[in-house]
Amino acid sequence: MARTGFTVLKSSPWPIYVSLGVLGVVSSFICAVHGGMMFYSLLSALFSWVFLMGSLFGWWMDMIYEGNFKGHYTSRVKQNLWWGFIMFVVSEVFFFGSFFASWYYYGVGEKSQVLLGSWPPVGISAMDPWKIPSVNTVLLLSSGVSVTWCTKCVECMSKFSPNNYNFFLFKEQLEMDMAKVGKKVKKGRNVKENVQNILKEKKILMGKYFMKKKDLNSLRNQALVSMFLSLGLGSIFMYLQSLEYRWSSICISDSTFGGCFFILTGFHGMHVILGICFLSVCWVRIYYNHFSYRRSYVGLKCAVLYWHFVDVVWIGVFISVYLWPYFF
Repeated sequence: MARTGFTVLKSSPWPIYVSLGVLGVVSSFICAVHGGMMFYSLLSALFSWVFLMGSLFGWWMDMIYEGNFKGHYTSRVKQNLWWGFIMFVVSEVFFFGSFFASWYYYGVGEKSQVLLGSWPPVGISAMDPWKIPSVNTVLLLSSGVSVTWCTKCVECMSKFSPNNYNFFLFKEQLEMDMAKVGKKVKKGRNVKENVQNILKEKKILMGKYFMKKKDLNSLRNQALVSMFLSLGLGSIFMYLQSLEYRWSSICISDSTFGGCFFILTGFHGMHVILGICFLSVCWVRIYYNHFSYRRSYVGLKCAVLYWHFVDVVWIGVFISVYLWPYFF
């Protein structure tokens, strides 16, 4: 049989479960918007959201097990995963692009009415961009910086670490053994030189430079702290967004302005929650050294790309939804 670069895996139920979760969330949202059965719609939305998150975490656990522990993910598979995720992000660009197109379509249409047109319409006040929205902008951009810091730390850990943690255990034990038999060490050589020579003979170093164990631990701690900082900033963002909804003087039924406003900011908030879940999984994987010792970190790269996409969308929301109606 020809080698294709792809491993045949067992059937997975997670794509179907995730699709059912998304269907439940969207259906509950549509029922809630059109009114009637509000309690059942919210209950269905909560159940669907929990089901969706559980399915995603189960899917990610299977992928981690297949890739990190069973070695089923070849370089071809990792490349396809990366490009598949890029295509997913491109589809998200068109998803949000449709909402931005609706926003500008109704906004320009309202303002084009001579002497009468205004955006927001008469009787609706625009949100002040210099209060919660500006703080949220700083929070998300700062989280983008910290998550990039985490990525750089993981890149260094993966590039300048041995293939396996047992390298450090072997080296420490070898140094202890050679120190005990110091009399047998050849003249002109110290213990460190003999250790390095034996390691080269064992083909553990493979002619490449490795960081010291304490340096790798320092990078790992920096990655954990920076990722935790990003998670904290994202959580604060969602808390402030909920306060803005609570204190807002408009609702989703206040003309096309209110509908488009809550659709744009609401779907962006849902993506922030998904991004927080994505980064949380990566934090746990960093803690358990899943990205160390020459292991692939495609999952982290996908999570960071998704988080940067969320940042860019928020910049568009801040300019279009907050600044434009407030100043123009």
